[in-house]
Amino acid sequence: MSLASGVSARFDRISDVYDETREPLSEEALDRVAEIFRRDGIKRIIEAGVGTGRVAIPLQKRGFDIAGLDLSAGMLSKARSKGADNLVRGDANNPPFRNRAFDAALLAHVLHLVEDPFMTFERLSACAKNEVVVLLARPLRNRESTPVEREEIFKVFREAASELGIDGEKRWAARRERFVKQYEFLDRHPPSETITVQEVDGTRTLREYLSWYEKRAFGFADDFPEDELSRVIERVKQTVDLDKVVPYHRVAQMLIWRMAKE
Repeated sequence: MSLASGVSARFDRISDVYDETREPLSEEALDRVAEIFRRDGIKRIIEAGVGTGRVAIPLQKRGFDIAGLDLSAGMLSKARSKGADNLVRGDANNPPFRNRAFDAALLAHVLHLVEDPFMTFERLSACAKNEVVVLLARPLRNRESTPVEREEIFKVFREAASELGIDGEKRWAARRERFVKQYEFLDRHPPSETITVQEVDGTRTLREYLSWYEKRAFGFADDFPEDELSRVIERVKQTVDLDKVVPYHRVAQMLIWRMAKE
């Protein structure tokens, strides 16, 4: 199965629980995103990986003309049910739009999902007259630090799977590799401008995080066979204090690459 097919199948499976297991941008953050687009003279936007419309719909309500592109029929169906329009099922590496058809191309929280960020960026750049924008959520101020808000429960989940004889190393390695590729791209191809649009401190219990795993909301667990997932979940419940409260710090940034004018 190709990565694109795997991503499509994965998000089809989790489309019903996607919104409840991801923290949305605040209205203030969305206002800031809209303000920056207006500053740059952006009106028409192609959003690749539009998902359930969590960014596209608020931008449409703020007066922008958004075309949404996504591999997952399930995610697009959810977006339509929420009022999104102008949606197309397709691949960001082969966007079905003519060159320079939009003022900007947008990738919101999906750069880590693509197989080759450099190629995806190049293909989307061809659709944009003015700029390419990536919305990126960083779990901590320093990305070299351990993301403490979920790492404890993730570590226990991995250990429980290993103790039960469930080989998840390919899943864990794929998770790491996706983020390595994302940061390699950012290091080698830095944006013209980086703007923080939201910074949030909060807390969650390990029980909340584990419930997301039970709902298969994340890629390293979403394709576990039902009996394996149940065994791992039960082992985790016996191992950790699920009422433990852990802090998180989340920074949402708007990374802007401006197109060279011909």
